[in-house]
Amino acid sequence: MDEKERYKDIDDLLGGLFRPLTLKELFEAKLTELQMSPTAAQDILDISYRPLKRLLAGEETTVDLTKLFKLADFLQLPKDQVVKMYVDSLDKNHSTINNISPEKIKFIKENFELAPLKKAGFIDSISDFGHIEKRIISRLRLRSIFEYKNPPIDVAFSSSEFNPEHHRTRALWIQAAIAYFEAIDNQYEYSRDRLVKYFPEIRWNSTNEKSGLTQVVKNLFKIGITVIFQPPLENLKVFGATFLVNNKPCIVLTNYYGLYSTLWFTLIHELYHVLFDLDDIREFKYHLSDTNEQISVKERERLANDFAREYLFSKEKLETIRPKLNEPSLVRSFANDNHVHHSIIYAFHAFDKGKVDRMAWARARRYSPPVEPNILHFGLLWTESKEVEDVIKQQRVSVYN
Repeated sequence: MDEKERYKDIDDLLGGLFRPLTLKELFEAKLTELQMSPTAAQDILDISYRPLKRLLAGEETTVDLTKLFKLADFLQLPKDQVVKMYVDSLDKNHSTINNISPEKIKFIKENFELAPLKKAGFIDSISDFGHIEKRIISRLRLRSIFEYKNPPIDVAFSSSEFNPEHHRTRALWIQAAIAYFEAIDNQYEYSRDRLVKYFPEIRWNSTNEKSGLTQVVKNLFKIGITVIFQPPLENLKVFGATFLVNNKPCIVLTNYYGLYSTLWFTLIHELYHVLFDLDDIREFKYHLSDTNEQISVKERERLANDFAREYLFSKEKLETIRPKLNEPSLVRSFANDNHVHHSIIYAFHAFDKGKVDRMAWARARRYSPPVEPNILHFGLLWTESKEVEDVIKQQRVSVYN
């Protein structure tokens, strides 16, 4: 080996020490480690030769995330790391097609988790940053992507847990809701007295599967409370939230459980926050987190849950009808007598006894009406491509008036 060739080998070795490995290099190393042929790996990944080759080289401008997740499992690497490596390779290979400055790309990467947005259908690609920028600017009603900031914390969440690793997804979800509330711009002043007087009328609307919830949302709007539907995002276990926007209470409902009954439960839970916690939200700006550093948060959530449960269908009533749950006609009759939809009875039973009654959740889902006929009247799906103002223009006629 001549001296020139020797130095080339040294340069290659040193370059490998300081340069991060590519997906292709990691894949080839894994094949060597497992003594596996590329064909066998293709069978495991369920990806044919050419798509796999383009995937490893970072040449696919649009890609099914499940392929990247399968690759991550094969390489035994975190999914978000593999997604980031793929996006980085796309940046190098397709920097000219993005037509977006490196500063914007860096800002988007630092402030947004793209995989959950792709899975929700909010964006079509995790690598087309021009498209991503337009979608974010449109949904959040920004003039520039650089206007995006972390949201204020004056929001009370109803959630099972919060993982700080997904704070960027949580922040986007909050900002999207705030932008929607600001665009609606409720013209009515909030009146606690009127809410208290209206409260007894809310429950029986649940018996109207097609338009009962929409009617309640319309009535609450005139009391100064704006209610919207916004789906949760992956890794964000949020059932609902109560905001203060322009010093007026605003509620977000989600379909986290996908049940008609939980929409009503969440609404009453959040209205409890409006009735009893609004001053604290305004003054202390508390919010729920995984650490629950605020001592009062867990207790307040328990009180809100108990309030919603007692208002809709008390535990005492549930004990009365529980032995008859396999007789739907009796359950319906009992529910009608108590001015509540029968699916709420089955859902409450499932929450109480789901671990011991194997049929509890199956019954809850069987007797749950579809949620879509209600939520689409006052909601904005992540897949919606229209401008927020255009969606609200239609909803002002039917709901927000």
